[in-house]
Amino acid sequence: MNKTEFKEVQHFRVWWAWLGVASLNCLFVYAIIQQLILGKPFGSKPAPDHILIIIEMIALGLLLGLFSVRLITTINAKGISYRFYPFQFSTTVIEWHELKDAYMREYSSLYEFGGWGIRYGSKKTGRAINTSQSGKIGLQLKFSDGSLLLIGTTRPDEIKMIIDKVMAEGKINRGV
Repeated sequence: MNKTEFKEVQHFRVWWAWLGVASLNCLFVYAIIQQLILGKPFGSKPAPDHILIIIEMIALGLLLGLFSVRLITTINAKGISYRFYPFQFSTTVIEWHELKDAYMREYSSLYEFGGWGIRYGSKKTGRAINTSQSGKIGLQLKFSDGSLLLIGTTRPDEIKMIIDKVMAEGKINRGV
């Protein structure tokens, strides 16, 4: 295998979250302009100027936070690694020998896991890590201890080719 056979970076693309945070920013920018620059109180019970600025800074932080959210997945000779930035402080590495099985499967993020991100489903579905960009097909990993992890992807065909190659090389302990 090459040093790195596969690398995918996915971003958070839920339109209603972006719309909500962007709208909040627009509202408080308008309030700051109205109250601080034009000198007209914003609303019937206007907040102090410093409170408006603090709230806008928080809203701006949320917007920047949405920009920074990403899932980075890498598959190489050693195994599979992922990091859901900024929620995971370090990359999680899963070596091939830790797995009993790996395959692509269709899934419903909302129905099976209750949404996107680092998710905990039922004992039957296990955990998932995905973004709204991931689509409906993910890499299902079954560990030697029976636990499950699904990693969402937008490039299932490329991952399937790599997984098939790893299976043919016998790197996954199917008999365990």
